[in-house]
Amino acid sequence: MAKHPFPVFDGDGHVLEDDDELLQHYEGRFENMRMQRTFGIWPSLDGWSRGVINSTEDADRRYFHTNAEVWREMVDVIGIEGTVLYPTAGLACGLISDVEWAVATATAYNNWLEARYTSQDERFHGAGMLAVQDPEAAAAEIARCKTERVRFPACVLPSMTILGKTYGDDFFAPIFEAAEKHAMPLAIHGAPSRGLGFDHFTEFVKVHTLEHPFPLMIHLTDIVFSGVFDRYPGLRIAFLEGGCTWVPFMMDRMDYEYDSIFGTAARKRLKKRPSDYIREGDNFWVAMELGERGLKYAIDAMGSERILYASDYPHEPTEEDLTTELPEFIASNDYSEAVKRNLLYNNMIEFYRLN
Repeated sequence: MAKHPFPVFDGDGHVLEDDDELLQHYEGRFENMRMQRTFGIWPSLDGWSRGVINSTEDADRRYFHTNAEVWREMVDVIGIEGTVLYPTAGLACGLISDVEWAVATATAYNNWLEARYTSQDERFHGAGMLAVQDPEAAAAEIARCKTERVRFPACVLPSMTILGKTYGDDFFAPIFEAAEKHAMPLAIHGAPSRGLGFDHFTEFVKVHTLEHPFPLMIHLTDIVFSGVFDRYPGLRIAFLEGGCTWVPFMMDRMDYEYDSIFGTAARKRLKKRPSDYIREGDNFWVAMELGERGLKYAIDAMGSERILYASDYPHEPTEEDLTTELPEFIASNDYSEAVKRNLLYNNMIEFYRLN
């Protein structure tokens, strides 16, 4: 029996990686590698010991592992048609300094995700990991995710990297060319905060408040003003896990600068005003939080057709959150049924091309 009055699809769920399992999926010279257990595969997202935080602060609400069985149960608990699974520790892939290891690890992660999740249940879809440190290798992995892997409808771009570049830089052109060629959506997923200017914080809640939306704003600014959407009109990029209420602010802010004396070069270079790239077409997508009071302003600014629902399981939400917030949102009178259907189902199907 359907749990909701219309179908719901999760545009951003997560897996919790297991190093011992991942080590079984490396290729090439790292195949069958023995690894010292003192050090893990991934660098820290931001220097904070999240495993300790998740285990000691309000521990009753935390989840400690995922696998296909756990996710099958959660699909039923939440009442969703399916989910697109993103990494957790792997969101630090862009912070791996050894480029060869980054490429090998992205491939191994995708092998593992396919073996453990996407091949196990048709409701599970994977966001392929890309080692953007090597754009040509990332482009090849996009092609592999599209043509060889089981249910990989998107690839994820790390929000922070060791490169000292953001995604408006021509360095990333091979990635965007491959994504456009293969009709592969990309997603910039917030999490790491290295280099953002708040490493001095001594309380994690302050870091966590900023480390998701700030990188999204930085990348969007660079992408728009550098003309990425003009050069790759078929490119689709989703900006995930920073909410969506920052979007109207950025639309106004970029337009203001575009119209100012500092925007002379941009006005000559770009085909549209910055806000029009967000308001029109299919280039820009963003994930919402069900509890955002400013959601209505984001819908007013950009429409309801490119805003995505995300469970974010198993990160912040409790099981109570997952089982109450969605029915309450559907039952509310704040939005029309057509808008709710867009936000909770249609937009995910369209962005990930799941038809």
